[in-house]
Amino acid sequence: MPVDVGISQRVRPLRWMVVVAVLVVGAVGFPAAGPAGADEGPATSVSGGMIRGARVDGVIQYLGVPFAASTGGVNRFAPPRPAPSWTGVRAATAHGPQCPQSSPLPWTPAVQPASEDCLSIDVYVPEHPAGAELPIMVWFYGGAFVLGSNAQYDSPARLVRDGQVIVAIPNYRLGPFGFLALPELAAAEGGMTGTFGTLDQQAALRWIRDNAAAFGGNPDNLTLFGESAGGMSVCTQLASPTARGLYAKAIIESGSCARSPLAPASKEQAYQRSADYAAGLGCAEAATRLACLRALPADRMLDSPTTTLHTMAVTWTPVRDDVVVTTSPENALADGAARDIPLVVGSNADEGATFLALLDFAHATVPDSADYVDWAREIFTGNADRVLQRYPVVAFPTPAEAKQHVITDGFFACPALFTTRAARRGGARVWQYQFNDAPLGHNPILPGAFHGAEVPYVFSGLLGVPIPLPPAADRLSQRIQQSWAQFAYTGNPETPAFAPWPSASDTTGTLELGSDGITVADSFARRHQCDLWSDIGHMG
Repeated sequence: MPVDVGISQRVRPLRWMVVVAVLVVGAVGFPAAGPAGADEGPATSVSGGMIRGARVDGVIQYLGVPFAASTGGVNRFAPPRPAPSWTGVRAATAHGPQCPQSSPLPWTPAVQPASEDCLSIDVYVPEHPAGAELPIMVWFYGGAFVLGSNAQYDSPARLVRDGQVIVAIPNYRLGPFGFLALPELAAAEGGMTGTFGTLDQQAALRWIRDNAAAFGGNPDNLTLFGESAGGMSVCTQLASPTARGLYAKAIIESGSCARSPLAPASKEQAYQRSADYAAGLGCAEAATRLACLRALPADRMLDSPTTTLHTMAVTWTPVRDDVVVTTSPENALADGAARDIPLVVGSNADEGATFLALLDFAHATVPDSADYVDWAREIFTGNADRVLQRYPVVAFPTPAEAKQHVITDGFFACPALFTTRAARRGGARVWQYQFNDAPLGHNPILPGAFHGAEVPYVFSGLLGVPIPLPPAADRLSQRIQQSWAQFAYTGNPETPAFAPWPSASDTTGTLELGSDGITVADSFARRHQCDLWSDIGHMG
């Protein structure tokens, strides 16, 4: 049935679609300028030299601080190196350049400066700290491991100010720059290959640990959190022996550790993907392809469809290289990797809506029945008949809605549940939530609690602008921020508004978060048909 919407109703979802493209696929459309209305902040000493931040909205911002050296030239496809020192007091009042990446959508050219000298970190500190050693929360951005930057998440002000926590957001390498895997790379780097973006994140964690005192932070109380590929980044660190001891707690938002196409690939799979990529750029000869790729300009490295999000099946992910990542995150959790790491794991009720908007509607296509069936057979191959039988077109108002439910359940909801189950089997305490709020209502473009919808409830501003929420939604935002901050302090996210919240291994309840109510429900697995998805080992 066609939906009659006015011009203003159509424009608002389109604006949100650009925001969501940024949240899910990368940063676009704004310069890396200093914060508006900023006052000069204090100077402090960090690795490399002195920096001076800016006071904005009750928070001291230190932006664009180098935590590692340039990744260009001989450092391309190499572990991060220490940042060079500087003299004098460095102004830390503007975001650094983003790491090289393609534009998220054909009609949204990336205008933020990009450079291989991109390994910088933004740190947000309460202007009036309540204590001498505040918890530190480190956010890994999403973007399907091909796009994104710390500049897009440029105001965690209320979380920092009211929660009395420090939030730090590092850049990390993306696409082939961060995750190229070849045997010759492994041979040259002691076995490390396809994990350079993961190592960037670890270098940032070590920098934060070493410099925590400069910002009034506690180096032994660090919480990882992230959304989408940022959530999978958290999962990858849980599976990495080289990250042990760098964090104490973790929050995984819509980036499950289990069954995801973003989960770390095997070396064999990654080698084939990377060899195909190199051949596509004219670097096919195994003996010379690494030198060939290092000699290419960064823009030429992006001249490949693999560097954009155009399918639910992806090319660039971290790799199980047996050094940095030694097993899948799901297996690591089941084997006890988070036994002493409290976890919050969540998903959104309508995750698939975002991918319909980005992969279909943004390209002026609406899937019909034949398109839906073809897509399912391409993505699920030998399991396609089972998926189509459980999600037949006739059971939904449109083929697009059928596809949306498959993506929600198979790629996000049930993998979140499988993540919780694996971690609990390994002895971890896990709190699981489902975010149900619909910031745009049930419009035809981005309905419901789409993928990325919860991020503006965690951050006060995105893309350099404040995120206004209606009063009821803003109250939910405050409650989420209070819960996340308390978790950073205590390892327990239960607050008066979020209680009871089951977390033990013998419980099944999921905390349902909405502006119209917060409840605990036991119907999550049934609603998302997780019995089907439990037998499918990998999505995409």
